[in-house]
Amino acid sequence: MRFRPGPIRGVLLLLIALFGKWVLFLYYLTVHIRDERPDFRMRGRGPHAGGIYPLWHSHQLSIAWHCRGARSVTMVSRSADGEYIAKLAASLGNIPVRGSSSRGGIAGLKSLIEWARRYVAVTITPDGPRGPRQTIKPGLLMVARETGHAVTPVALGLSDFWEIPSWDRFRIPKPFSRGYFCYGEPLRVPPDADDRMLGELADELRRRMIALEDYADRMAASGSERAG
Repeated sequence: MRFRPGPIRGVLLLLIALFGKWVLFLYYLTVHIRDERPDFRMRGRGPHAGGIYPLWHSHQLSIAWHCRGARSVTMVSRSADGEYIAKLAASLGNIPVRGSSSRGGIAGLKSLIEWARRYVAVTITPDGPRGPRQTIKPGLLMVARETGHAVTPVALGLSDFWEIPSWDRFRIPKPFSRGYFCYGEPLRVPPDADDRMLGELADELRRRMIALEDYADRMAASGSERAG
């Protein structure tokens, strides 16, 4: 069933669509985010030119801002709260696809596969929308198996941030903090991968994403341009 906002919720959605990106623009003027490989994105070989890019649910605010205008496709929950996120994602120049592991998951995955086959970048929070935190649900690897695209994790570390007491420990950068955006090592999913192999690849991807988050946080805290 399509989400139908009531009067107050409808006004909030309109305000988010109209002013959300400007509020983030003003706020992120106080946060200095460095990109480990700006040439990678500028030449169109990063999230601007296809591929599958997983990120932890807690990182999504800063990454959505940093990658604004990328025209990437992202899965957003069909919940009422997801409607706010979808409006904000669209205002930042991205393409929300509605669905999650709990609601509309099959239709959402089919849509992601169709977009990925057009060489449009797909971003997924594999532990969303309700956790458990830092877990890999099978949908992400199924998209990779069906399309042949590599899975390249991304992370945005922060030198200082508030952590919301929610299941995902959602991060909001503090004013005048530093951020560090980076890519992990790509992971390939064979087209004949069975459930056992998908489980093994999920474990490996989780390990890489946790390590990448730790690396990004250390780089943000150190203020270094690149680790040796």
